[in-house]
Amino acid sequence: MEEFKRVSSLLTIEGVSKRIHGKLILRDIGTKESPFVIHDINRPNRIQGQTVAVVGASGSGKSTLFKLIAGIYPPTTGTIIIPDEEKNNGSFKEVEGGDIGFVQQSYPLSRNQTVQEMLHDAAKQGKIPKSERQHVVDSYLETWNLKDQRYLSKNQLSGGQKQRVAIIEQIICSHHFMIFDEPFSGLDVRNIDDVKNTFEKITTTSDLGTIIFSTHDIHLAVELADLIYVIGFEKEKGVCKPGGTVIKSFDLMEMGLAWKEYGAPHRELNAQIQKLIKDS
Repeated sequence: MEEFKRVSSLLTIEGVSKRIHGKLILRDIGTKESPFVIHDINRPNRIQGQTVAVVGASGSGKSTLFKLIAGIYPPTTGTIIIPDEEKNNGSFKEVEGGDIGFVQQSYPLSRNQTVQEMLHDAAKQGKIPKSERQHVVDSYLETWNLKDQRYLSKNQLSGGQKQRVAIIEQIICSHHFMIFDEPFSGLDVRNIDDVKNTFEKITTTSDLGTIIFSTHDIHLAVELADLIYVIGFEKEKGVCKPGGTVIKSFDLMEMGLAWKEYGAPHRELNAQIQKLIKDS
C-alpha cells in the first residue's frame, strides 16, 4: 500500500437531508455509522490532491447532493462544513454559494471579456489581493498552456480551451475545490482522456486540489477515484425507503488501489459497485 496520511478535514457533511417541494430527495448523508468526510491527503515527496467519485442510479440524488455541497441549495437538515479560507486561522464554517467551484458541461464564459480579464475577475471574486492577481493569473496561464490565448475572447477559443478557462476560474474562486457533474457524459475517447488529464493536473499542482465528480461509468470511477461514495435507496421489508442515501463507501487508498494501474482488484470492485447500484 502507498504511504499516505490524512491531515485536516476539507469537507464534512453531517446529518444532511434535502426536501424539494415536500419530496424527500436525500436523507442521512453523513452519519456516525456512515461518515462523509474528505481530508487533505499527504504523500511523501509528492504533491497529492484527492479525487472523490459519487456514483448511483439516475434519480438517486447525486446532482442534488452536488448542489448542496456547492452551496446552491441549503440543506433541509444538517450541515456541510469547510475550512474558513477568509479567516485562514484553522477555523471552519458552513458552505456558502461560491465557496466550491462547480464546473458545468456548457462552460459558461463571459462573451465580452478576454481570457485574462475573466481570470482577473475570478481572482477578485476569490478575494486574492489586487497586488497578487496578475501573478496568480500569469501562473495559471503558464501551467494550463493558455499564454497564447491571454487576449482572446470566448468565441475565439476551442472547446478544450474554454474548458480549461472555466476550470481555472473556478479554482481561483474556490481555492482548489472542484465539483464536476457527469464530466464524461457523451464524450469520445479523446475527450475522456482530456478530462482525465485535467483531473490529474488539478490534483497534482496543489495538495489541496480536490475533485468531486459523478459518473455512470463505474470503470472510470474506480480508475480515477481515491474515495467512492455509492448513493442509492435502502430497503425495508423489500420496499425502498424515500430519499437517496450513502449505501456504501470505498476508500481506495486504504484498499491499496489508489494511484495504481487498473487491474484485477479494480475490476472486482467495479463489479461489486455495479451490483450494489442494481440492487438498490
